[in-house]
Amino acid sequence: MTTDARAMAAMYETLSRWQWWRRRWARARAGEGLELRKRLLPSTQGGPADGGPGLDRWLQAKLDGRPAARVLDLGCGFGASLLRWIERGDAVGVGVTQSAFQIARATAEARRRGLAARCRFLRQDFTAPVDGDFDVVLAVEALGHALDLDSVLQHVHAVLRRGGTFVWIEDLLRHPLSGDLDVAEVARRWGSPPLRDVVSARDAIGRAGLRIVEETDLSAQVPILPVASALARSRRLGRLHACLPLRPLRRLVDAFAGGLALQRLYARGLACYRVWVSERPAAVA
Repeated sequence: MTTDARAMAAMYETLSRWQWWRRRWARARAGEGLELRKRLLPSTQGGPADGGPGLDRWLQAKLDGRPAARVLDLGCGFGASLLRWIERGDAVGVGVTQSAFQIARATAEARRRGLAARCRFLRQDFTAPVDGDFDVVLAVEALGHALDLDSVLQHVHAVLRRGGTFVWIEDLLRHPLSGDLDVAEVARRWGSPPLRDVVSARDAIGRAGLRIVEETDLSAQVPILPVASALARSRRLGRLHACLPLRPLRRLVDAFAGGLALQRLYARGLACYRVWVSERPAAVA
């Protein structure tokens, strides 16, 4: 694992622990609030009802009629989406994450729901081999952190059955930006590559041998802070970061500061929340 990859994994391990305990402090009921992704505003135009269970139901409806007996979730977090997908019928699934903390909690939740025999969670990089082949591969707000997107998508192609479906949701730039301070801030704070743009992401899907079936922009449902508010919060976090003595706490501040930089990109109209449904062609043309 590279230095950048280790730093990114450490940040998400810290953020996962914070999110889990914040959920406990809020006294969330068992199985609720497990999603590690952005909240979405209710849709008035046929989009998902919310960024939690509503998003998964919306995605499942898009795949209605397509095979979904074997599901792979790249960046599965606490297993919220994967468990919902395998609860449909007799499906089985695999979740991949680099966080040992997430795996422990996801495994416990699967046992609580009586689904432990139908799913497993692996601690590994997105490009590492996964045994078997799959009808559906999910990647929700995960591949933006991939250092080598082409390698990840080639892996997706390799594990998808012919006719299988790849669902990818990501924060992207509407157009390439060079030298933008907010783009640099997201990358620096999160230890991830600079945000990719829509065209380069779309091209990467094609290079992997996948065919786009549907593309949807959910940006209108993303809650956006005004630029001035996001900047004010960033300044407060900067002061806090400077005086925190422990590295895990500084990582947590970095995670939030990166999110605020992303918020500024949305407020400036430069970022979008894009959904792709792609497939591995059933036969070679």
